[in-house]
Amino acid sequence: MDNYKKYKIVSFNINIISIPELIDKLKNFLQSKKGHYICISNVHQCIEAYDDYKFREIVNNADLALPDGRPIYWALKLFDFKEATHLPGYEVTKNLCNFAAKEKLNVGFYGGEIDTLNRCVLNLQNKYQGLKINYVYSPPFRDLTKEEKEKIIENINKNKIQILFVSLGCPKQEYWMAEHKIHLKCISVGIGEAVSLLSNKTKLAPKWVERIGMRWLTRLISEPKRLFWRYFYTNSKFIYLFSKQYLKYKFK
Repeated sequence: MDNYKKYKIVSFNINIISIPELIDKLKNFLQSKKGHYICISNVHQCIEAYDDYKFREIVNNADLALPDGRPIYWALKLFDFKEATHLPGYEVTKNLCNFAAKEKLNVGFYGGEIDTLNRCVLNLQNKYQGLKINYVYSPPFRDLTKEEKEKIIENINKNKIQILFVSLGCPKQEYWMAEHKIHLKCISVGIGEAVSLLSNKTKLAPKWVERIGMRWLTRLISEPKRLFWRYFYTNSKFIYLFSKQYLKYKFK
Protein backbone atom coordinates (compact mmCIF):
# COMPACT_ATOMS: atom_id res chain seq x y z
CA MET A 1 0.00 0.00 0.00
CA ASP A 2 1.16 3.53 -0.81
CA ASN A 3 1.23 5.02 2.68
CA TYR A 4 1.20 8.51 1.22
CA LYS A 5 -2.28 7.77 -0.14
CA LYS A 6 -4.72 10.46 0.94
CA TYR A 7 -8.47 10.86 0.72
CA LYS A 8 -10.44 14.08 0.99
CA ILE A 9 -12.93 14.26 3.87
CA VAL A 10 -15.14 17.35 3.33
CA SER A 11 -12.26 19.69 2.45
CA PHE A 12 -9.04 18.28 3.90
CA ASN A 13 -6.90 15.31 2.95
CA ILE A 14 -6.25 12.44 5.37
CA ASN A 15 -3.61 9.74 5.04
CA ILE A 16 -4.53 6.08 5.18
CA ILE A 17 -1.59 4.83 7.21
CA SER A 18 -0.79 2.50 10.13
CA ILE A 19 1.63 3.00 13.01
CA PRO A 20 4.35 0.75 11.48
CA GLU A 21 4.05 2.65 8.20
CA LEU A 22 4.18 5.95 10.08
CA ILE A 23 7.43 4.86 11.73
CA ASP A 24 8.87 3.95 8.32
CA LYS A 25 7.95 7.40 7.00
CA LEU A 26 9.62 9.05 10.00
CA LYS A 27 12.82 7.16 9.23
CA ASN A 28 12.73 8.56 5.69
CA PHE A 29 12.05 12.07 6.99
CA LEU A 30 14.96 11.83 9.45
CA GLN A 31 17.37 10.83 6.68
CA SER A 32 16.50 13.98 4.72
CA LYS A 33 17.64 16.24 7.63
CA LYS A 34 14.96 18.77 6.64
CA GLY A 35 11.92 20.16 8.42
CA HIS A 36 8.64 18.23 8.15
CA TYR A 37 5.30 18.54 9.91
CA ILE A 38 2.52 16.12 10.73
CA CYS A 39 -1.09 17.08 11.50
CA ILE A 40 -3.20 14.91 13.78
CA SER A 41 -6.65 15.61 12.45
CA ASN A 42 -10.12 15.57 14.00
CA VAL A 43 -13.57 17.08 13.32
CA HIS A 44 -12.54 20.46 14.74
CA GLN A 45 -9.61 20.66 12.32
CA CYS A 46 -11.80 19.50 9.44
CA ILE A 47 -14.29 22.33 9.97
CA GLU A 48 -11.52 24.89 10.55
CA ALA A 49 -10.11 23.81 7.17
CA TYR A 50 -13.54 24.12 5.52
CA ASP A 51 -14.10 27.61 6.94
CA ASP A 52 -10.61 29.02 6.36
CA TYR A 53 -8.82 28.65 3.01
CA LYS A 54 -5.41 29.54 4.45
CA PHE A 55 -5.72 26.91 7.18
CA ARG A 56 -6.93 24.36 4.64
CA GLU A 57 -3.76 24.94 2.62
CA ILE A 58 -1.62 24.40 5.73
CA VAL A 59 -3.28 21.07 6.59
CA ASN A 60 -3.27 19.86 2.98
CA ASN A 61 0.42 20.76 2.59
CA ALA A 62 1.40 18.77 5.69
CA ASP A 63 3.79 15.88 5.11
CA LEU A 64 1.21 13.63 6.77
CA ALA A 65 -2.29 14.12 8.19
CA LEU A 66 -3.41 11.36 10.55
CA PRO A 67 -7.02 10.42 11.46
CA ASP A 68 -7.18 11.31 15.16
CA GLY A 69 -10.94 11.78 15.51
CA ARG A 70 -13.07 8.65 15.51
CA PRO A 71 -15.55 10.23 13.05
CA ILE A 72 -12.69 10.89 10.61
CA TYR A 73 -11.65 7.24 10.90
CA TRP A 74 -15.26 6.11 10.35
CA ALA A 75 -15.51 8.39 7.32
CA LEU A 76 -12.53 6.63 5.73
CA LYS A 77 -14.13 3.26 6.47
CA LEU A 78 -17.41 4.41 4.87
CA PHE A 79 -15.45 5.28 1.74
CA ASP A 80 -14.30 1.64 1.67
CA PHE A 81 -10.77 2.11 2.99
CA LYS A 82 -10.83 -1.10 5.01
CA GLU A 83 -7.13 -0.67 5.89
CA ALA A 84 -7.76 2.72 7.56
CA THR A 85 -6.47 2.95 11.14
CA HIS A 86 -7.61 5.19 14.00
CA LEU A 87 -4.57 7.13 15.28
CA PRO A 88 -5.43 9.20 18.39
CA GLY A 89 -2.87 11.88 19.20
CA TYR A 90 -1.91 10.44 22.58
CA GLU A 91 -1.31 6.98 21.04
CA VAL A 92 0.78 8.49 18.24
CA THR A 93 2.83 10.39 20.85
CA LYS A 94 3.46 7.23 22.88
CA ASN A 95 4.42 5.20 19.82
CA LEU A 96 6.80 7.89 18.59
CA CYS A 97 8.39 8.20 22.04
CA ASN A 98 8.88 4.43 22.13
CA PHE A 99 10.48 4.61 18.67
CA ALA A 100 12.66 7.56 19.75
CA ALA A 101 13.84 5.74 22.89
CA LYS A 102 14.85 2.65 20.90
CA GLU A 103 16.60 4.68 18.20
CA LYS A 104 18.18 7.12 20.70
CA LEU A 105 16.60 10.14 19.01
CA ASN A 106 16.43 13.61 20.54
CA VAL A 107 12.89 14.64 21.40
CA GLY A 108 11.44 18.03 22.29
CA PHE A 109 8.14 19.50 23.49
CA TYR A 110 6.87 22.95 22.59
CA GLY A 111 3.63 24.32 24.06
CA GLY A 112 1.34 23.58 26.97
CA GLU A 113 1.31 24.81 30.57
CA ILE A 114 4.68 24.28 32.23
CA ASP A 115 3.46 22.09 35.13
CA THR A 116 1.43 19.89 32.79
CA LEU A 117 4.31 19.72 30.35
CA ASN A 118 6.79 18.67 33.04
CA ARG A 119 4.46 15.92 34.32
CA CYS A 120 3.95 14.66 30.77
CA VAL A 121 7.71 14.53 30.17
CA LEU A 122 8.33 12.72 33.47
CA ASN A 123 5.61 10.13 32.75
CA LEU A 124 6.99 9.44 29.28
CA GLN A 125 10.58 9.10 30.53
CA ASN A 126 9.44 6.69 33.24
CA LYS A 127 7.56 4.62 30.67
CA TYR A 128 10.19 4.58 27.91
CA GLN A 129 13.61 3.84 29.32
CA GLY A 130 16.33 5.95 27.77
CA LEU A 131 13.98 8.47 26.14
CA LYS A 132 16.03 11.64 25.52
CA ILE A 133 13.88 14.75 25.90
CA ASN A 134 16.38 17.54 25.31
CA TYR A 135 14.04 20.49 24.84
CA VAL A 136 10.93 21.53 26.78
CA TYR A 137 9.43 25.00 26.43
CA SER A 138 6.13 26.53 27.45
CA PRO A 139 5.76 29.80 25.49
CA PRO A 140 3.94 32.79 27.00
CA PHE A 141 0.27 33.38 26.09
CA ARG A 142 0.98 36.38 23.86
CA ASP A 143 2.51 37.16 20.51
CA LEU A 144 6.25 36.49 20.59
CA THR A 145 8.76 39.07 19.51
CA LYS A 146 11.01 38.46 16.54
CA GLU A 147 13.95 37.96 18.91
CA GLU A 148 12.02 35.40 20.96
CA LYS A 149 11.05 33.46 17.85
CA GLU A 150 14.64 33.41 16.64
CA LYS A 151 15.83 32.19 20.05
CA ILE A 152 13.30 29.34 20.03
CA ILE A 153 14.44 28.21 16.58
CA GLU A 154 18.07 28.48 17.65
CA ASN A 155 17.49 26.40 20.80
CA ILE A 156 15.57 23.66 19.00
CA ASN A 157 18.28 23.31 16.35
CA LYS A 158 21.13 23.66 18.88
CA ASN A 159 19.70 20.77 20.91
CA LYS A 160 19.56 18.69 17.71
CA ILE A 161 15.90 17.87 18.19
CA GLN A 162 14.70 15.23 15.74
CA ILE A 163 11.05 14.88 16.80
CA LEU A 164 9.28 17.94 18.21
CA PHE A 165 5.83 17.55 19.77
CA VAL A 166 3.86 20.80 19.40
CA SER A 167 0.98 21.31 21.82
CA LEU A 168 -0.55 24.72 21.11
CA GLY A 169 -4.05 23.58 20.17
CA CYS A 170 -5.78 23.79 16.81
CA PRO A 171 -5.34 25.90 14.67
CA LYS A 172 -2.42 27.64 16.38
CA GLN A 173 -0.10 24.62 16.36
CA GLU A 174 -0.66 23.95 12.65
CA TYR A 175 0.13 27.56 11.75
CA TRP A 176 3.25 27.37 13.94
CA MET A 177 4.49 24.15 12.34
CA ALA A 178 3.95 25.45 8.80
CA GLU A 179 5.69 28.74 9.59
CA HIS A 180 8.71 27.06 11.17
CA LYS A 181 9.15 24.13 8.79
CA ILE A 182 11.86 25.82 6.72
CA HIS A 183 13.77 26.97 9.84
CA LEU A 184 13.85 23.64 11.69
CA LYS A 185 15.60 20.37 10.91
CA CYS A 186 13.15 18.18 12.81
CA ILE A 187 9.78 16.49 12.41
CA SER A 188 7.10 18.60 14.11
CA VAL A 189 3.97 16.75 15.26
CA GLY A 190 0.88 18.72 16.33
CA ILE A 191 -0.46 16.71 19.27
CA GLY A 192 -3.07 19.08 20.75
CA GLU A 193 -4.51 17.77 24.03
CA ALA A 194 -2.16 14.77 24.20
CA VAL A 195 0.10 16.55 26.72
CA SER A 196 -2.85 16.94 29.12
CA LEU A 197 -3.80 13.30 28.70
CA LEU A 198 -0.27 11.95 29.11
CA SER A 199 0.32 14.13 32.17
CA ASN A 200 -2.91 12.72 33.70
CA LYS A 201 -4.24 16.26 34.05
CA THR A 202 -7.13 15.24 31.79
CA LYS A 203 -8.64 11.84 32.43
CA LEU A 204 -8.55 9.49 29.46
CA ALA A 205 -11.99 8.21 28.47
CA PRO A 206 -12.60 4.43 28.71
CA LYS A 207 -11.79 2.52 25.54
CA TRP A 208 -15.44 1.67 24.90
CA VAL A 209 -16.33 5.38 24.98
CA GLU A 210 -13.59 6.08 22.42
CA ARG A 211 -14.72 3.19 20.22
CA ILE A 212 -18.24 4.61 19.92
CA GLY A 213 -16.85 8.04 19.07
CA MET A 214 -17.96 9.82 22.27
CA ARG A 215 -14.62 10.90 23.74
CA TRP A 216 -15.56 14.47 22.88
CA LEU A 217 -18.46 14.18 25.35
CA THR A 218 -16.14 13.46 28.27
CA ARG A 219 -14.19 16.61 27.38
CA LEU A 220 -17.40 18.60 27.12
CA ILE A 221 -18.49 17.45 30.58
CA SER A 222 -15.13 18.52 32.04
CA GLU A 223 -15.06 21.93 30.27
CA PRO A 224 -18.68 22.81 29.29
CA LYS A 225 -18.30 26.59 29.13
CA ARG A 226 -15.28 26.49 26.85
CA LEU A 227 -16.33 23.63 24.59
CA PHE A 228 -20.13 23.62 24.27
CA TRP A 229 -20.51 26.05 21.37
CA ARG A 230 -17.40 24.78 19.63
CA TYR A 231 -18.65 21.19 19.65
CA PHE A 232 -22.19 22.21 18.76
CA TYR A 233 -20.96 24.14 15.72
CA THR A 234 -18.22 21.80 14.48
CA ASN A 235 -20.05 18.51 15.08
CA SER A 236 -23.34 19.59 13.50
CA LYS A 237 -21.58 21.18 10.52
CA PHE A 238 -19.40 18.11 10.01
CA ILE A 239 -22.44 15.79 10.01
CA TYR A 240 -24.17 17.99 7.42
CA LEU A 241 -21.15 18.37 5.12
CA PHE A 242 -20.02 14.77 5.38
CA SER A 243 -23.56 13.49 4.73
CA LYS A 244 -23.66 15.49 1.49
CA GLN A 245 -20.28 14.11 0.44
CA TYR A 246 -21.19 10.53 1.30
CA LEU A 247 -24.57 10.60 -0.45
CA LYS A 248 -22.87 11.94 -3.57
CA TYR A 249 -20.30 9.13 -3.32
CA LYS A 250 -22.95 6.40 -2.87
CA PHE A 251 -25.28 7.57 -5.63
CA LYS A 252 -22.87 8.90 -8.23
